[in-house]
Amino acid sequence: MQRKEKKEKRQDGIPKPHAFLYLLPVVILVPFLYQEFSTHFRGGLTNANRQNANGLLLGAENKKPFLFEKEKMDEYHSPELKEEFLQRFGDDYGYDGEIEKIVSKELSRLEECYMDYTGAALYPHTVIEKSFRDLANNVYGNPHSRSPSSKRSERALSHLRGQIRDFLNADPEEYSIVFTSGTTEALKMVGESFPWSKESKFVYLKRSHNSVVGVREYAKDRGNGFFSIDEEDVLNWQKKTWKKILKTDQVSNNYDDDGNNNFKHNGEEEDDEEEEILEFQTQYKSNIQAHYGDDDDDENGGGKDKTVYHLFSYPAESNFDGAKFDLNWINKFQDNPPVEGTNWMVLLDAAAFLPTHKLDLEKNPADFVAISLYKMFGYPTGLGALIARNEAIKKLEKSYWGGGTILLTSSDTDFCVLHPNPSTKFEDGTVPFLEINSAKYGFEFLNSLGMKKINRHVYSLTRFLYEKLNELTWSNGAKVVKIYGKWKQEKNGDVQGGIISFNTLDQQGQFIGYNIIDDAFSKHGIHIRSGCLCNPGSCSKYFGIDDKDRNKLITQKEGCGDDIYTVNNKWLGTARISLGYLSTFEDVEYFLYIFKNKILTQFE
Repeated sequence: MQRKEKKEKRQDGIPKPHAFLYLLPVVILVPFLYQEFSTHFRGGLTNANRQNANGLLLGAENKKPFLFEKEKMDEYHSPELKEEFLQRFGDDYGYDGEIEKIVSKELSRLEECYMDYTGAALYPHTVIEKSFRDLANNVYGNPHSRSPSSKRSERALSHLRGQIRDFLNADPEEYSIVFTSGTTEALKMVGESFPWSKESKFVYLKRSHNSVVGVREYAKDRGNGFFSIDEEDVLNWQKKTWKKILKTDQVSNNYDDDGNNNFKHNGEEEDDEEEEILEFQTQYKSNIQAHYGDDDDDENGGGKDKTVYHLFSYPAESNFDGAKFDLNWINKFQDNPPVEGTNWMVLLDAAAFLPTHKLDLEKNPADFVAISLYKMFGYPTGLGALIARNEAIKKLEKSYWGGGTILLTSSDTDFCVLHPNPSTKFEDGTVPFLEINSAKYGFEFLNSLGMKKINRHVYSLTRFLYEKLNELTWSNGAKVVKIYGKWKQEKNGDVQGGIISFNTLDQQGQFIGYNIIDDAFSKHGIHIRSGCLCNPGSCSKYFGIDDKDRNKLITQKEGCGDDIYTVNNKWLGTARISLGYLSTFEDVEYFLYIFKNKILTQFE
């Protein structure tokens, strides 16, 4: 009877209080199981794995880089030297006194002295942490589809394009962003798609990176050759020089057998005779007409774009010595070409410039800009972009196509319609959408520091280091180093970036091999770079390297890291220090201490 009464009470919905104990395991387990299964099916991490992964990232945050450790600082630190530095550069250095705190958080992993930012920037801990958390908690799929993961990736692509435009002050109505694997692919993309004609010339600054110089192969095959020029050719804007550049067929070398420039800049009279200029312009237009025909002559090219385009390329900053070149050259070529009636597009290599400078494309509207993101903030690698004016990219003539670059095609005929969106049209295959998603955190980090502050910070360190190196002498008064670049010019901050390229001299004034110096610094944990630095024009300028020397090297050189550093008593390169946004005074001080007390003593 009692059992029946209890059952009835339960059916009436009045269970005894202790019955809640039966529900307690369910209350505890359901949220846990939901989290485990949901993260599994979303492609995320389990709680345990997430804790382990976060521990790997966050566990070392409180550890200072070794140069800040007291034991290490007791070896090399000079309070007097830092006081001297701060008295001169304290307003520019260190992000308002936060540099040690920033570096302790972002580079706690650093056990050495890194001075190769032009090779690759050090990635901040914050960028890696945010990227990891994002990937651990979200699923990103191959874009160009309708699924949630694809649309999430599409939003990431669009977001990064917007960040790049904002960083460069590029109006979205004026510019398109094409993702590439880096600066080199961006330069190559322009070269292989440029609207070359039999009259087109490719002209580039002699002191350009190899990746710019390589574009000349397309000009040789499809255009009217190439020409390398000196800075003076642009500064002086000599008509005589430029007429020869455009008039000569297939110019491949403007230097004689001794490596001397055939065009003199000092004391050469500028040829301004009106008749000669008119004669040249008439001949130039006649050549175009002969190739394309009259406007109304359909049989000889009527209906085509008959404009002859020439391409000029140069670096905003030299990767060899940090020399900066005038961004107003862009406007000069577009608005006031060296020869009246010629049409120029400008291809700017901004790889070495952007990590420490802002580029304003509204003020200097380059037709094409090539960049690498890992040089700006370290991670991700293998990602860059071509920033192209919409009017210029429309003129590029794409040949190969694949993946999402087309709207419609046929497998049976040559029917093909390329995508009208310039970005999509030139991004062959699947873009690295995970890397693109992570790159947004790099821009966020740069913006948190501020590019103006980055520029002032890097310049203060580089200028101080330059002065201290330049002061070094041997006991006999002989100079210890020879430094390259524009450091001796007035207002050198406007013309010199955060790079110091130098060679070390012995007491007799003879060069000590840059590879020997590089190896010596490496033994003390200091990262620099040495060699020709992929910049043959700078090696020609500073060391007199010519084609005779290069021919001799063909059977000797094995690569950038070999032990051959001279030819015919000429040097083949330099040692390069490059500082960046997370460089510190302690890096500079340690470098000077090791150089003076550990390396130079070997050659006394």
